[in-house]
Amino acid sequence: MAKSKANIGVVGYGVIGKRVADAVAAQSDMNLIGVADIISDVRLRIAVQRKYPIYCSVPDFEPKMREAGYEIVGYLDDMVKECDLVIDCTPSGVPQHNFPLYDTENVKSIVQGGEKHGLTERSFSTFGNYYTHLGVDQTRVVSCNTTALTRIISTLAHTYGVSDAFVALARRAGDPARTNRGPINAITPVLGVSHHGPDLVTVMPQFNDKIHSLAIAGSWTLSHVHMLKVTLESNPSREDIVALFKRTPRILIEPGKQGLFDSAQLVEYFRDLGRPRYDRPEVFIWQETLSTDSRNNLYLIYDVHMESIPIPENVDAIRAMLEMESSAIKSVEKTDKALNIDQKGAYSHSLYGETEPQTAQNNSD
Repeated sequence: MAKSKANIGVVGYGVIGKRVADAVAAQSDMNLIGVADIISDVRLRIAVQRKYPIYCSVPDFEPKMREAGYEIVGYLDDMVKECDLVIDCTPSGVPQHNFPLYDTENVKSIVQGGEKHGLTERSFSTFGNYYTHLGVDQTRVVSCNTTALTRIISTLAHTYGVSDAFVALARRAGDPARTNRGPINAITPVLGVSHHGPDLVTVMPQFNDKIHSLAIAGSWTLSHVHMLKVTLESNPSREDIVALFKRTPRILIEPGKQGLFDSAQLVEYFRDLGRPRYDRPEVFIWQETLSTDSRNNLYLIYDVHMESIPIPENVDAIRAMLEMESSAIKSVEKTDKALNIDQKGAYSHSLYGETEPQTAQNNSD
């Protein structure tokens, strides 16, 4: 039975966890039960400021947390007992140790893209496979890069058809706060196929053997940049594709010559907009880079803010798994309005395959 108000807990209050907690708290159909962690430093001050109940994930860390002045309202198992669903944002390799607790309490769970697909045998992205997740118990929201790639590829596939794609990723060395990851005086290639193409296939299996990805990492921290070539099954004009992206939620396309000519200017612009933490969960396409040719190929370059882009997808995954919203487009509208993400007005249902009932025939990948 669908729930009108969901009780959600967040485990791990790091880069993703703190953003997920804020996003859940902003939704009118969700209650944030609390956040659980083992940290005792200043990061938890933000949770206190936001009046989020704080739980201790591992009892051995409680004394240090209390010594630091934090009021601990209970342990992880106490929080889980109050939840319908838990979003586990702990570091890679940790969530699997929490699964037995979630299973014992019959609580659904979401892990993040740092985990392997095999951990849950199911991966989620709103644009790619919302309907296969209606009522499921466990999933993984794909990584920042795969989220962006899925938004772009699925939008094009639903509208024009896609026969194959190639993406080259220029990845940041580490998040801005991860000073142990840089600076590096090098470009580091992924030796072999990067995981991003295969990861998209976990969401959209119809692209098996139809996408190839390569990646490098360099000495910057602001964002990732993708250079994408897509071969379409039809031949729309450049103007048609620009118009499609302009009406697609969670995708922005603007001329760089207006002052958004690099990733640093994007950061500055979103700061000026007053976005919390200057987050930009939308994919940003530099409009001048978009071109087509007579062989149905489309080329473009876009920016991916790694810290915030998968956050709205986490919220949508909650609604799908708890069957709070049977329509992907309606979930997107609710999520984006609550998070003050760019609103596009009347969304096209075809962007999410809502005109294709076969996308919702079963709940397993």
